[in-house]
Amino acid sequence: MKKYSKGKMKFKRALIFIGIVLILMLIFGVVLLTCFCLKTNINIVEESNLATNVSDEVALNSKPIIVDNLIVGALYDNRWVSATKYYMKSNNKSDVEIAVYTKYKSAGIYKVQDVYSSNNNVFANTSYVNYIDEYFATPNTSSDVFISNFTEIQIADIDYNYVKEALGYLKLYNDSVVIKKVYSGNIDADTPVKIISMTSEAKGKFGGIYNGIVVAYPNKNKAELVEYSYTKDLENTDNYPLYSVEFLADINGDGKADLVTRQIKEFNVVYDIFEYQKGKFVRVLSETMNLK
Repeated sequence: MKKYSKGKMKFKRALIFIGIVLILMLIFGVVLLTCFCLKTNINIVEESNLATNVSDEVALNSKPIIVDNLIVGALYDNRWVSATKYYMKSNNKSDVEIAVYTKYKSAGIYKVQDVYSSNNNVFANTSYVNYIDEYFATPNTSSDVFISNFTEIQIADIDYNYVKEALGYLKLYNDSVVIKKVYSGNIDADTPVKIISMTSEAKGKFGGIYNGIVVAYPNKNKAELVEYSYTKDLENTDNYPLYSVEFLADINGDGKADLVTRQIKEFNVVYDIFEYQKGKFVRVLSETMNLK
């Protein structure tokens, strides 16, 4: 019978252990790669459901937030209220003062004349008549609701670095980036931001495309994905959204700017509102305008 010294036995056991670990790592790697290859759709957005869970008292006193004529939600005492909850409960559906803004400036104070439901959406007729520019209306009538330096700026090389950082492991799906637009603004006096609308240049490693919105914080040298969508099913893209940045404004009056984005899909348009919470943007309201 062959005998081993204690040292040789330990060495042999160590080799066996290392071999097992390497095999497990290989299996894990194959499974992970397979998951990446087979993934058809990815949608990433961090969101809160507080707007749908407010009390009846809050909803009762809430006033509408409007994009064009679509009610995307409501506000009461700095709290968000979903459009459905507002429509079902609020007493403020007519003769309500609202502050109206176009993309970059105030249009003045107007009134909500009436509120109605159509095709699973809630709309408002207002005394503000506008057929050219998209507008935003909020019950917060402060003249400085909108951040004055929210402007579109020239694309810079560092913006591509911000996008790549924000994508993280998602770069595996497509390492090409096309930046469509970059905006500059402030969340508050101490927090400048760049908001980047981006997409992929071509089909990625696994045959898909992506697009999304990145928020970069130059003072912190970091960036985050606010919205992101990837699809490999290019023949069936009814629900694949194209994102755009609409407004940066202190909508709820808490002293910090909120972000409004738009998703254009084949059969509907979605407006999302993000609140800056604990160092990042979280979606607090989302409303879909059905087009068919």
